[in-house]
Amino acid sequence: MTGIRVHELAEIVGGSVEGPDDIPITGAASITDAVQGDIVLAENGRYFDSAIRCSASAILAESGTCEGKSVIHVNNPRKAFVEILKAFEPVSTAPKAGIDPSCRVGDRATVGEGVSVGYGSFIGDDVSIGDGTVIQPLVFLGDGVSIGAGCIIHPNVTIYPGCVLGSNVIVHAGTVIGSDGFGYIPVDGGLSKVPQIGNVVIEDDVEIGSCTTIDRAKTGSTRIGRGTKIDNLVQIAHNVKIGKSSVIVAQVGIAGSVEIGNGATLAGQAGVKNHVKIGDGAAVAGQAGVFGDLQPGGMYSGYPARPHKDALRAQAAQLRLPELQKTVEMLKKEVEQLTRRLAQLGGEDI
Repeated sequence: MTGIRVHELAEIVGGSVEGPDDIPITGAASITDAVQGDIVLAENGRYFDSAIRCSASAILAESGTCEGKSVIHVNNPRKAFVEILKAFEPVSTAPKAGIDPSCRVGDRATVGEGVSVGYGSFIGDDVSIGDGTVIQPLVFLGDGVSIGAGCIIHPNVTIYPGCVLGSNVIVHAGTVIGSDGFGYIPVDGGLSKVPQIGNVVIEDDVEIGSCTTIDRAKTGSTRIGRGTKIDNLVQIAHNVKIGKSSVIVAQVGIAGSVEIGNGATLAGQAGVKNHVKIGDGAAVAGQAGVFGDLQPGGMYSGYPARPHKDALRAQAAQLRLPELQKTVEMLKKEVEQLTRRLAQLGGEDI
């Protein structure tokens, strides 16, 4: 690889160069892994000091100079580094447009221009696929599924009948969209299944990680808002509503009929009880248990979830429990000793 010259990278990110600007850069790396020819990100002064000592040939930073290395100055180094990563992203060969002969395509299915459907995929009746969408091998699309333009559906994805995906949606391998919601009622000592006749609606620009499950609604729609990003191994139950540009991290579990606002964040392994409402911009820390409504914009943690400062105080108190237990035991012994002395002095009635 001949590399990209430093001044060319600076043009990509709208930055200025301090030091040599003609050095070829062949990759982007972390400070700990960098070798000659790499560019690294230094978000602040502490990282810049480390970047100076590493083997990289160039540094992306807000300010600073380094003898022997090129420094690209930008106002927002983290954002600019994303553009640099894109510059070094491997060029993938787009799948050939067309439907592999091994696929089953149902009656009245409509397929847009430039669509690719990979080996062994099942396309049900009345399915609609928008222009430029890529359906990779072994995908199941049930009857009446609608998928917009520019989507990428990775291998072994299952989308149940009647579900709707907008444009530019990415669904990673093994994910299931539209399976039955978990609904039963007790009948004659057993459990009777409640029909789930709704669907799932995924709005534009959503990305869904691998092996995530999104259940269809009992009635109406389970809905994922525009621009929301969902990690791997997430469970979203029936009739959940998630707003725009929210982030749901790995192993989160969301029970039925939860409403999550715009720009909210649920960190890894957080759990949310059914019918809870989480406000716009709220952030829930990892492994938190949400049992009640959360106000917009707040930071919540703990089990049960509470404002983060309150959770930290509770955690600090919990860490002191062994010390407090020792104090209580000591005081208990002192009280017992005083009681025995009073009894010896004939002060039982005092």
